[in-house]
Amino acid sequence: MRVLMIGAGRDVRGGVSSVVNGYYDAGLDKRCELTYLPTMEDGSKWKKLLVAAKARLRFEWLIRKHDILHVHMSADNSFYRKAMFIRRAHQKKKKIIIHMHGSTFDQFYLERCDERQKSGVWHIFAMADCVLALSEAWQYFLAKHVCSHDKIQVLYNAVKLPDPYEKNYTCRNILFLGKLGQRKGTYDLIEILPDICRKYPDVHIYFCGDGEQEQAKALCREKGILEYVTFSGWVRGSEKEKLLRECSIYALPTYHEGMPMSVLEAMSYGLAVVSTYVGGIPHIIHDGENGLLLEAGDREQLKEKLYQVLANETIRETLGTGAVKTIAEQFDVRKNIDKLMNIYEHLTE
Repeated sequence: MRVLMIGAGRDVRGGVSSVVNGYYDAGLDKRCELTYLPTMEDGSKWKKLLVAAKARLRFEWLIRKHDILHVHMSADNSFYRKAMFIRRAHQKKKKIIIHMHGSTFDQFYLERCDERQKSGVWHIFAMADCVLALSEAWQYFLAKHVCSHDKIQVLYNAVKLPDPYEKNYTCRNILFLGKLGQRKGTYDLIEILPDICRKYPDVHIYFCGDGEQEQAKALCREKGILEYVTFSGWVRGSEKEKLLRECSIYALPTYHEGMPMSVLEAMSYGLAVVSTYVGGIPHIIHDGENGLLLEAGDREQLKEKLYQVLANETIRETLGTGAVKTIAEQFDVRKNIDKLMNIYEHLTE
């Protein structure tokens, strides 16, 4: 099978690159003839335009040699950028998979698209032979609004388990990974930190990500908690692995998600996760078993959940151990690739 996969560059900051890199790490390119074409890279507006133009040119040559176009799609510009490739592949009678990642695709479709644009979205999804949703919740939304239910399949995000190591649950280090800002709940977390730090003076919080770093840092300064926090910027590779090993708690009080790779990564390293009932997260975390969940925006509940894990080393270890078990049984990237290969094979029969 010859698969042309398109999406954000593999070095771009975000979930799609994490998913794609996970596929390569687990050997998807060894099981099929896989070519990856980046259609967007981080950088200036001109750099992005240049990358997009080169991708269009390369696509015309590559699509002739491939059987399947696998499109990693999000909302807004990502949708419109990928629509051009989908139309061209459809003209050439190629099999098309739309892999929907956008955590705000519901807002994009319901709030930012007029009726003409919604019709255009329907038209693009009608060209797909298969639509991959990250969770049952997203499957329901897509079937209700943008395409027929029979072409949608759920394919959870997945990660590779790290080599076994001994987790230190005595520490009270809290990790946050992602784009700093309102959508990820950054400010909700900062607002409750003064109470957290007074109650547990040995706590330390690592904010790792791009986005509104200066605004977040200014709020921490205003709250008088700068000594308890570290802003590390976007981390990856060994630097991220070090933080995942050294922290015992992961906090992501997010408002909108598909199925966040950062939560899966934190669980694979045995962190006690505190997050929200949004997107695909409730399909990963069962409250009190392998993590703790709360309603997005409920700061009092967020504080209570963090108190719960900070107060008791045994709770941190129980949740962390349960998290690792969940990843091994349900979200191992090797099983994810098995399902993806079945989809490829079905389309090319």
